[in-house]
Amino acid sequence: MQFKQYIILITGLLILIFIYSHIYHINKINNQVEILQAEVPDKNKIQDLLVHKQPTIFRQVLYGCEPIVDIFDVEIEEINEIVKVNKHFSRAIKEFLEPYGLPFSTGWNYYITDRNDEYTQQNFILQENHRHLISQITGVQRIYLASPNQIDFLKPLIKKKDNIFKTISKTNFWNKEETSKEPFNKLQYIEIILREGNILYIPNGWWYLQKVDESGLVMEAVNTSLLSIFG
Repeated sequence: MQFKQYIILITGLLILIFIYSHIYHINKINNQVEILQAEVPDKNKIQDLLVHKQPTIFRQVLYGCEPIVDIFDVEIEEINEIVKVNKHFSRAIKEFLEPYGLPFSTGWNYYITDRNDEYTQQNFILQENHRHLISQITGVQRIYLASPNQIDFLKPLIKKKDNIFKTISKTNFWNKEETSKEPFNKLQYIEIILREGNILYIPNGWWYLQKVDESGLVMEAVNTSLLSIFG
């Protein structure tokens, strides 16, 4: 009996360690300002990159997703209808995204939108999902990223947008009169160009702002874990 209790105790301890390590990973924040890049990585290596919790560009990976390739030249109204009624399409998208997901994933939520060259976000937005991917199906976007330790320069506030409460920076990034003032003028950020076929992973806790250079289709997807309730 004592031996069985010992085995149960050890097994329970290992399970707790396993869960704790995943919770630690989910809530980990990395302030290192460096963009990781990979070209069509092996599925097993995707998690090796994501575990660093640094912004990561996966180059030319969308061309390996047949449902995405099939909508390159499709109007957004028809795409929205496909997403709504075609279960095979949505299933294929989620299967494509699966290697980028978290342990104990609750699944992916995604949407596809078209953005013309007038689309510009005015303020930095806090990335509060544990996995957030921006996929450039067609066109080109310019994305600005600020690490979590830049929060004091952003003077965040909570604002309701699209019926969702989001944490954004107080300062309009494109207003030189505002950006020249302290503390925003001390903000450090990086600028990347997201081209057709590429996916950008934005880690939890980072701030981002999007500006379209060339009109096109964009897919944004977020993923969470059952363990995120502890975060």
